[in-house]
Amino acid sequence: MTRQESMPATLPEATTPTTGGKDRNSSGRLVGIDALRFAAAAAVLLYHFTATSTVTGYWGVDPVDAFPMLNEITRYGWLAVELFFMISGFVILLTADGRGIAGFVASRVGRLFPAYWACILLTAGLQQVWSGGRRTSLTETLVNLTMVQDLFQVTGLQVVFWTLLVELKFYLLVFVVLALGPLTRNRVLAFATLWPLAGWAAQTFGAQWLVDWLVPNYAPYFAVGMLLFLVYRDGFDLVSGLLLIGGVTLCVLRVLDAAGRAADLQGVPVNPVISAMLMLMSIVAVWATTLPGRTVPPRRVAAVLGTVGGLTYPIYLVHTQFGYAVIDLLAHQTTRTVALFAAGALSLALAVAIHYGVERPTSVRLRRAVQSALLRCSTALRSRGRLRTRTTSGPDATQV
Repeated sequence: MTRQESMPATLPEATTPTTGGKDRNSSGRLVGIDALRFAAAAAVLLYHFTATSTVTGYWGVDPVDAFPMLNEITRYGWLAVELFFMISGFVILLTADGRGIAGFVASRVGRLFPAYWACILLTAGLQQVWSGGRRTSLTETLVNLTMVQDLFQVTGLQVVFWTLLVELKFYLLVFVVLALGPLTRNRVLAFATLWPLAGWAAQTFGAQWLVDWLVPNYAPYFAVGMLLFLVYRDGFDLVSGLLLIGGVTLCVLRVLDAAGRAADLQGVPVNPVISAMLMLMSIVAVWATTLPGRTVPPRRVAAVLGTVGGLTYPIYLVHTQFGYAVIDLLAHQTTRTVALFAAGALSLALAVAIHYGVERPTSVRLRRAVQSALLRCSTALRSRGRLRTRTTSGPDATQV
């Protein structure tokens, strides 16, 4: 499955326990980011249902013929991958800021895996009663539980799962930065600058193993998100402004290059200028929704935005296979519009079930359990290190 046929990403929550910008609601969420994430998820869903070449087999006709007017817009839905990775660059640093390594790892495990495992089980069940979609063996399904199935060349149960590994590689880099110490301004600036440059160098010199880990095609989007986080936390200055200009330029160049591949994949024209403009609008949207000092929306509005933000990750995980199954079932039984709404409605219903039935009861508990285990391991390792030091430096240490 190619890049434009699936969208990202892990869609982490826009929260942190350590910082408290004025533009948040009382729960600490950046509700503007929640709204932006859900809008991007809707774009992903519509892209998969009305624009990708994959869905042709389920509609029975090309998407451009099934939805001629809608397709003029949704053919650009592949750009949501860039937006999601940009949001992730912002939000993950926001989440990691002020946390130690154990807290960061635990927060990611607690956030990602409960909904993901639920999606694996639901999708495996779907494949028992639906002959379409992706077919995986029991072993492949079990490997999917790790979230790194692509490292073993194992097919992901859902089309979108490849983006999770891209996110995990970003988390690994954040882990390395946190191991050096707190997220100071200079560390973030260096991270956001050196990562895209290192990825570009790896591509230029053909170091494929390094390309695989540095994901240079996506690094600029994460980098712009990280720089926007720095602006949000520390304010705008000349250095961050210049680096942002450089990062935005790289993002636009990437999009201009990707537009041609998107056109080839979908078999319809994808205007590179429109793609670049949408990319710039996405950057402005992330910046605008994270401006410190913005007016806080009414409490009810903030609650709604927080709810839809919580549904974004599970709806992203489940929508392709389940949506395709509904389209496959209904495309020739009713109107295409009804089938499209039914596919979206089932995806939303499953997201609600996963969020309230799995994520909310288990995510915090899993995070606390992982953090506690990591802290115990860290304490044990430090104790062993002190004991070894005392043993080798004691009064008998120099005796033969």
